[in-house]
Amino acid sequence: MTAVLPQQRLALVIGVSVVGIAASWLTATPFGLLSPIAALNLYARGRTVQLLYAIFGIALAGSALAAWSDVGGMRDLALLWAAFFAVALCIAAVIAKSLSASRSADEVWAAQVIESVVGNAWATDAAGRFTYVTPSTLSVLGMTLEEFNSPSEGGPSGWRRIIHPDDYEGAVATWRRCLQTGELYNVEHRMLRASGAYGWSRSSGQPLRDSQGHVLAWYGTIIDGDVPLVVSERFADVASAALEEKAAPDAPHSLSLVHPNDRTATAHAAARAFWTGVPQVTRHRQLQADGNYRWTETRSEPGYSVSVDIDDLVTDREPLTTTGLDPLGEHEAEPIRSAKVIESIFGNGWAFDAAGRWIYLHPFAQNSLGVTPEDLNASLKEGHTAWKRLLHPDDYDQIAAAWRHCLATGDHFNVEFRFRRATGIYVWARTAARPTRDSQGHITGWFGIALDIDVYKKTVAALRGRERQLQQLIDTVPALIWTTTPQGTPTYVNKRFIDVTGATLKDITDADGSPSLSVIHPEDVGAARRAIGHSFATGDPYVQRYRQLRADGSYRWTETRAEPLRGEDGAILQWYGVCVDIHDLVATQDALRERERFVWQLVETLPALIDCAAPDGEPIYRSQQLREFLGYELEELDGAGKSRLNGTLDAGVHPDDVAGVKEQYAHSLSTGEPYARKHRLRRFDGEYRWVETRAAAMRNAEGAIVQWNVICLDIDGEVRMQEELRLARERLARASQAASLAELSASIAHEVNQPLAAVVANSHACHRWLSAEPPNLERAKITAERIIRDANAAADVVSRIRALFKQSMDTRISTTLGSVMAEARNLMAEEATRRRVRVDIDVDSNLPLVALDRVQVQQVLVNLIRNGMEAMDSAAGDRVLRIRVRRMGDVVQTEISDHGSGVEFPDKIFEPFFTTKEQGMGMGLAICRSIIESHGGRLWMEKNEPHGATFIFTLPVEAKAAP
Repeated sequence: MTAVLPQQRLALVIGVSVVGIAASWLTATPFGLLSPIAALNLYARGRTVQLLYAIFGIALAGSALAAWSDVGGMRDLALLWAAFFAVALCIAAVIAKSLSASRSADEVWAAQVIESVVGNAWATDAAGRFTYVTPSTLSVLGMTLEEFNSPSEGGPSGWRRIIHPDDYEGAVATWRRCLQTGELYNVEHRMLRASGAYGWSRSSGQPLRDSQGHVLAWYGTIIDGDVPLVVSERFADVASAALEEKAAPDAPHSLSLVHPNDRTATAHAAARAFWTGVPQVTRHRQLQADGNYRWTETRSEPGYSVSVDIDDLVTDREPLTTTGLDPLGEHEAEPIRSAKVIESIFGNGWAFDAAGRWIYLHPFAQNSLGVTPEDLNASLKEGHTAWKRLLHPDDYDQIAAAWRHCLATGDHFNVEFRFRRATGIYVWARTAARPTRDSQGHITGWFGIALDIDVYKKTVAALRGRERQLQQLIDTVPALIWTTTPQGTPTYVNKRFIDVTGATLKDITDADGSPSLSVIHPEDVGAARRAIGHSFATGDPYVQRYRQLRADGSYRWTETRAEPLRGEDGAILQWYGVCVDIHDLVATQDALRERERFVWQLVETLPALIDCAAPDGEPIYRSQQLREFLGYELEELDGAGKSRLNGTLDAGVHPDDVAGVKEQYAHSLSTGEPYARKHRLRRFDGEYRWVETRAAAMRNAEGAIVQWNVICLDIDGEVRMQEELRLARERLARASQAASLAELSASIAHEVNQPLAAVVANSHACHRWLSAEPPNLERAKITAERIIRDANAAADVVSRIRALFKQSMDTRISTTLGSVMAEARNLMAEEATRRRVRVDIDVDSNLPLVALDRVQVQQVLVNLIRNGMEAMDSAAGDRVLRIRVRRMGDVVQTEISDHGSGVEFPDKIFEPFFTTKEQGMGMGLAICRSIIESHGGRLWMEKNEPHGATFIFTLPVEAKAAP
């Protein structure tokens, strides 16, 4: 921008200078030259003024010295020139002061023009010292202009007071660069607001220049914004590179390199891009390294620009829009001057006359809108306002009414509307206009600004939509939401909070601003107040459960949580809390706790020893009864160098049983099969007692074992009773056998005695008949026949008795010997456990079917298995009875092997009534051999090495009954 004297003043000064020179010539005195001296001071700037001061000072000193020494008798003339130079110095000083005040008045006037539209403005001298700051800004800061300018580290203290610390260094660095280069000052930073909080703002400054392009002063403004420009964030890296590039004196995008005739349009485009966020494309001439200008097309974005050389493509060598208008020219109408001041900052300004006619519209705006002021003023002839052709039909009536009101009253014009661009598209704009007045206060015109806020409007609409969605979310989420200040004063409750509790924000706030906790049950208020007070004091998260009042007067259990929102410096800005209804959860938990207590009591009072183990078998819980039975706590097993499982088995299980218990337990752990075993367990007093232990795996939904549940039943009394019962049964069985045998013997004797007695009687008779003289052969023969008859009768009696013990072939079935073996094993399992004998059975999987009497063969197996167990009663070490069933050709062979003392008389053991047992009858093996032979098989015995015996019997695949 340039500030020059009007042509009329220049002509007046030249005329006065000519008259002064002529008067000095005619009067032969130097005082006529004061007029040219004054004109010279009016146009002198910078170092020229200092040079004039030096010349006038030296001349004054020389004249005074000449007058004092009276050289050549020219004392009077020297005094005359000394007086002249003294007056010249005074005139120069007065004019310099006047021009300084005038320049200061120019930038302050420009700042006040902007302030009247935007609301705040500032002005500085060429060195950056503030000469004007909007009074309201100084009031908010509590500072005077002098205090604002007082130096501090890095810049004026006022800057440090209002700019966020994180943005201060960047803003000051940009300001210093602009002071050196004269570039436009456009930055975004966070600035202190009247509320005491920081908010984003956009700041812009414009240099005021003299006719030679020297910067005389600066003026500008700051506009608050909610968030920084999205485009600036998106292109932050490009912008940083551009700023670094602009810091150099020959930066390619510096305005100093733009052709003077194009500089204004380029500056306005950059200003529009900065303030509206809308990219601007301009065409201008730019100085090259060789000193020539080339045409360049520049796209200006907020904070940076990109240029492309288009000199070879340009046919029209004139810029699209140019302006050389002087914004402070006194020869223009006041509204236009004011509009151009606004335009210099925002890149867009306009002016109306007092009647509401357009008298100025920036050329860029005319191109963008596709209209001229004359086109717009045509609407006045139709009875409309000059805004008619620009505005959206839905907005025009309201805007026209407001404009007519302002024209009539002089009120400020502040509106938002949609206007149509040359493309036919309507976009949102924000317009502000102020009247200019003459010395009598009459309105002489209007000046104003229109900023494109279409992006802002769309952003606001999007934010409001998001806010509405967020509010809907907050109101519909099944929770009661609230907020407080850092000190704890409630500031918000959502709709559901009010609906559920029936309490408003006022209801939950005490007179001193603290939370009243009126919706909390009286019995829970104390704990809740202490907890929330602690959180407000320390910043720790707040978690509390209490009974909360409902709108119907009932109380329900609620869990309340609150977290603090902290600023960048870590200070708490606000508390956010949520209340969740957990009444059903609490009721369920109470029920579960009661059920757990019941189950716990049940477990502890059951007449059983209960244990729980991990999937690997390690004990993790023992009931009180089990702990008392063993006499030690589970934790006492830790640190002994063994696992809890091995420590328990080694310390508790009887040495004769521990190997079998470990083997079976390991099998269950590896396969997941249930565990069941009877063994002796050491009690706390050292006594071993018989227990029955059972364990089953507890699995999750995927079938994986998560725990083993174990129960031990003390069966020592039962085992002892069973042993006594077994012995009693054996004694009874022997007595019964003896009685039955005696009865059988008597019966047999009775049945056989009659035919035998007849045989004896007939034999005696036959003897008499043969001994008679002469022998009665006929009678003897008859008697002999009777003897034969009676002998056959005796044989028939014996056959009938034998038939009672002989089964018929009709009772035999075809089955595998493995199934019969399994039944026999189950029958002998209890006795094997009692005798501490482990039974190992190896049965081939592909055995053929065998025809057999299931009961008789089972009797054989049980007898042979029992004999093997009894043979190992006195054996030391492991007692193992091995049974093997396999096919050998056309027979199925079964081997039952023990590790006892062996058989002393192997040739006699199968004979009836031969026994090696004290209480034995000697019939078992004889009956077994009879049964096997009746099935067409064979039974025999072999010795084992080094001790023991193996009983072997075979059954044919095709069995036949013995004759």
